[in-house]
Amino acid sequence: MATNIAFSCVSTDEHMAASAIPGKLTHPLQNGLYQPQSTLSGPRLLTDKSRLKEIYRLRVNVWEHSGKSKFVNRQLFPNGWFDELDETALHWTIMNDQNEIVAAARLNVFHSLYEFPYHQSMKHLVLPVAFPFAFYSRLVVDHRYHGNGLSRQLAKSRMSFCEKNSINWCMVFINNTHILKLFEKLNFKNTGQAYVSYHPSLQPHSVNVLIKN
Repeated sequence: MATNIAFSCVSTDEHMAASAIPGKLTHPLQNGLYQPQSTLSGPRLLTDKSRLKEIYRLRVNVWEHSGKSKFVNRQLFPNGWFDELDETALHWTIMNDQNEIVAAARLNVFHSLYEFPYHQSMKHLVLPVAFPFAFYSRLVVDHRYHGNGLSRQLAKSRMSFCEKNSINWCMVFINNTHILKLFEKLNFKNTGQAYVSYHPSLQPHSVNVLIKN
């Protein structure tokens, strides 16, 4: 399991010099749906754990619109998509002016590969040996808010956290072409593929394993 340790962090936006700079939603018409103009918060660390259930539900909603619904859907996860890493993770959120969570991402810190729940799937990969390392996961953006750079903001916020807290390297699993290109632009390197499963009833599927030292 991930280790609980004290970190240097801020409860407001860590992107753009840790200031909560609101941004206007720039795409009022997307995917044939009208989306009213809205003010979005910057990424913020979640401090109210009672709102985790909103994130779990958002994950299912997003995956059901992603073309990857066979891996995550309401039938498999009727109470939202969550796992054992959520309790020890740091969660970043972006909210609209109705205080709804419209994007989220998490980060877990590990002090050994053996703590990492997917380590058996990665024995064939050459990974850094310095610790601790951070695992980025569960990046989700409400489909109504695509095109506003929210994925990049959430990635940059987690990168900033790692830099401030002397995290030796970072890892992320990706099977989305758009997100793969985003992380490659942020200097993550694709080290190969691993096979993972998000639910006991599913066969493992391949993901790209990206590393940033």
